[in-house]
Amino acid sequence: MTDRLRFILPIGGILLVFALYSIYWFFASTQIRAAVEDWVSDQEAAGYVIEREALTVSGYPYRFQITFREPHITAPQSDGGWHAELASLQAHAVPYDLSHWIVRFGGPAFVDDLNGPGSQLELGASDARVSLVYNEAGETERVGAELIDFTVLTRAGDAPDIQSVGALYLNGIVEADNTLHVRVMAESIVAAPGVLSADIQRAFGDTLDMVRMEFSVTQWASLARNADALSWSQADGRLDITDAGLQWGPADLTAVGEFTVDDYARPDGRLSLRVTDPDTLSEALVDAGLIPEQNREALRVAAMMAPRGPEGVSLPFRIRDGGVYLGPARLGGVPD
Repeated sequence: MTDRLRFILPIGGILLVFALYSIYWFFASTQIRAAVEDWVSDQEAAGYVIEREALTVSGYPYRFQITFREPHITAPQSDGGWHAELASLQAHAVPYDLSHWIVRFGGPAFVDDLNGPGSQLELGASDARVSLVYNEAGETERVGAELIDFTVLTRAGDAPDIQSVGALYLNGIVEADNTLHVRVMAESIVAAPGVLSADIQRAFGDTLDMVRMEFSVTQWASLARNADALSWSQADGRLDITDAGLQWGPADLTAVGEFTVDDYARPDGRLSLRVTDPDTLSEALVDAGLIPEQNREALRVAAMMAPRGPEGVSLPFRIRDGGVYLGPARLGGVPD
């Protein structure tokens, strides 16, 4: 009898744990389904129209997976009035951490009126996902995104500025001190035909090889609440760029700096640029028509006199009183 109990009790314990876990999973799945339906109702109350073929909660026993099949989403006119159709929309989380969801977009996606009335775009990617982490109050405190082999095909209307992106990575977190920290990097960004002038395309090419930025936004709640840059600035809001880099043809540079906005809500601040080859870059800027010919020599002299290090020459980039300056050369003005 003792030997039989030694054999039966462990198996019984395993079966009991499995049964309890199954009850939890199916109970939680009904709660998740109800929460998703409530979220859809909230969006529809805000003016969105969300149609889908089916909503399922699956993934037992390893995860919870929410699937919208063939969702059609139409935004209200206040949010642009665009319409999108996707093959599928999925979100999944592991059973022991329902505060972290990964959303995956199944394509291609067909989007109307996003780039102006009458526009029709087909968006594709080999992988498109967003990671969302929520706090106990249900607010998003961390977000990440990954986009691989993104392409844009214009079916009708004007083409957007970007034709394709080889890869895009982004993550951000809102700290307890009301500061948003963001890291973003994109590779192989190809401009759509006609976006770049012939001079710029000849000098730099139509493909931006790499751009990255790590920055912090202080007083984030003030900016996120109403998207009012002037109020954010008055609340001592600041954009701190701790690391940035750009590789585009002859432009190979890194930067750090900080910005805010002035009393007219225009960007105001400066970057300390480190340029690998300032002579080649200055020639390209003049050839592309970004710097007037009369400023060619001033920029060259500034590069000669600027501090030099193993990674290149340091030059100031400034936006002040609506003007944009690289060293002593004015590149242009901030659009109104």
